[in-house]
Amino acid sequence: MNLKSFLEFKGYTFYDEIIELDIKASNTYFSGFTNLYVTDSMLVELANSLIDFPKNEKEVFFEFGEQPTKSSYFCVKFYPYSSLSHIGVQIIIETSVLSNDIDKNRAQFEIIVEPSAIDNFRRAIMTLSNKKYGEAILYGRDNRI
Repeated sequence: MNLKSFLEFKGYTFYDEIIELDIKASNTYFSGFTNLYVTDSMLVELANSLIDFPKNEKEVFFEFGEQPTKSSYFCVKFYPYSSLSHIGVQIIIETSVLSNDIDKNRAQFEIIVEPSAIDNFRRAIMTLSNKKYGEAILYGRDNRI
């Protein structure tokens, strides 16, 4: 798969309502990967916050993990990008190789998406949450055919 800009969640059942989540993202020039544990309710909360986005020109901010920590962290901010209904998605991905701050890896970048991509991503997150496995991909506007 040769994607340009994207945000991808791949989830696997870990235990009961806990999902092991692999998160990858790229804007062609920068990319990042992290792995963390979330609850299905955290995924539902993210999906619900994206209903009717970008209605009322609001921003949506969401994070998994705590910062500063010595482990994985992910945050995303969705915001209106242009008068053409494009949406900006700011992504921060962080992971630690070892249990100290020196070996922390972090990437922060932006992708631009279409409103319909947000709707598709939201539905895929809900499916991932319900099944406790699967994937949800938010495609950047540069992935159009």
